[in-house]
Amino acid sequence: MKNVKFVGNAAAQVILFYLLWFASCGLFILNIVTALPALRAVAISFGADQWTLPAVHRFSLLGLAVAAVVFFFWSEAGYRRASEVSLSRFLRAFAWVTGAQLAMIVVAYLIPRMVL
Repeated sequence: MKNVKFVGNAAAQVILFYLLWFASCGLFILNIVTALPALRAVAISFGADQWTLPAVHRFSLLGLAVAAVVFFFWSEAGYRRASEVSLSRFLRAFAWVTGAQLAMIVVAYLIPRMVL
């Protein structure tokens, strides 16, 4: 975390940065857990049978795993860029990402209840 413009102890800055980044990564894992049943419900509503559901599940899991890796690198880079500006910019970036993740969790939770 070179050239970080936080005020205070450097160790506390790094700990805060990585705690919030790990929280974002954990929320993305929760997104995956809630998205899989939603994608299964959408596949059933489009007429998937007992033979295509395992394929839908496996390919959805593969796609979400790739998206998770991309998210992990993207969020770390975005948080790092925001933390170089100021603490408020960093916290604002974290709030936007967390809000989007929570919205995705709510939508993924509601889809199976609305579709099936």
